[in-house]
Amino acid sequence: MSDPTPASDRHPPSASGGLILALLCGAATVAYVQRQCLGTVEKPIREELGLSFAEMGSVQASFFLTYAMLQIPAGWGAQRWGIRKSLLAMAIVWSLACALIPLVRGTSDLVTLRLLMGAAQAGIFTCTTLAVRRFFIPTRYGLANGVIAGSMQVGGFLGAVLAGWVTGLLGWRGMFLFFALPGFVWAALFWNWFPRESPEASRERDSAPITAATWWSLACAWPLWCLSCQQFLRAGAQMFFGSWFATYLQEARGLDLTQAGFLNGIPIAVASLGPLAGGWAADRLLAWSGSRRVSRQCLASGCLLLCALLMFLGYRATHPEGAVALIGAGAFFAAAAGPAAYTSTMDLGGTRLALVFAVMNMWGNVGAAAFPKLIGQMLGAASQRAGGTSEAWDDVFAVFITLYVLAALAWLPFHIRRPIEFAEPVPPGSSVDRSVSGRPEAD
Repeated sequence: MSDPTPASDRHPPSASGGLILALLCGAATVAYVQRQCLGTVEKPIREELGLSFAEMGSVQASFFLTYAMLQIPAGWGAQRWGIRKSLLAMAIVWSLACALIPLVRGTSDLVTLRLLMGAAQAGIFTCTTLAVRRFFIPTRYGLANGVIAGSMQVGGFLGAVLAGWVTGLLGWRGMFLFFALPGFVWAALFWNWFPRESPEASRERDSAPITAATWWSLACAWPLWCLSCQQFLRAGAQMFFGSWFATYLQEARGLDLTQAGFLNGIPIAVASLGPLAGGWAADRLLAWSGSRRVSRQCLASGCLLLCALLMFLGYRATHPEGAVALIGAGAFFAAAAGPAAYTSTMDLGGTRLALVFAVMNMWGNVGAAAFPKLIGQMLGAASQRAGGTSEAWDDVFAVFITLYVLAALAWLPFHIRRPIEFAEPVPPGSSVDRSVSGRPEAD
């Protein structure tokens, strides 16, 4: 198997690898704390500001509108200006947006700040993917991506569980200010400790403009369409835990805010182990079989089908604790499918990794924006009927489970034999390894 990594991006593992991974995990954790805490306190915010279900659905979705729309520009910017500068600027802006939420007085204020936060976080995981390729060897890509993806879930868990507790002490406005502070602390640590970029990487970055031929190559890349489709469906389903699950536990299962916040955090906490297991399994399967089909496609599709089954059993369970346990197990397998997608962009991207990853992640976040909005509309329509929202949760879970099944099916036609062949000339003097684009990859 050839390594589709530009020569200037190849760095041997070093003693700083652990520190680099810790900083990347810190970015993922802080970002997810700040974006996910809204779901736990959705109900008190909605009631204090006098919002409808549909309006709150718009608030939930607003983050992902700019987050999805700016994936490609942010990915281009990350490769143009470098990981260190890009991540620092992002962290400062998204933390500032979180810190300003206590000042909101209505829907427009809240939507504006969530849009700003989404814009600022758009390039995080393009940066982390570029960093993994730069500082880790290919047989460690899966595990490194898994650790970062696990940190997202840790952040989501902390945001979901602590939001209810902190809100009880400080109110929901104080909670957002409290959660903004770690972002500024992380930015200072990151700027001091993350390595500066090598001159070779900087020269290569400056010599690779995006042309019409670049877009045509992406549009014709069938494996990228498969990746984008599964990401759209999987991310849409996973967003349920960051938006409406706590409300479901309160309204359909009869729990109070503190109980719902704690139980809402359990699937997210369990899911934090899923990427570690999925990343480790992907690396081991690749080393054992030499097949990317087995270590990417088969692993991810199987995990998602098992997830859908467990989600169905959880919804049918009678007791809230048992239901959450089964749903949490399903979330574990859904998260275990994530590193296969992230690592597949490394297989496909070559010198255009940032752009390829951004395209896939853009579609994922279109799904993450659409699902909370759809559920808000479903609940809003149900609230106008005599039975209220109780019966609407059947339809919500039907959509939720179907998304995972369709995501599993989207992996089936996916296959990688070589990186995407971009129909554009290699700039003179570029340090790109030209042997990559023309030689078929191992199956």
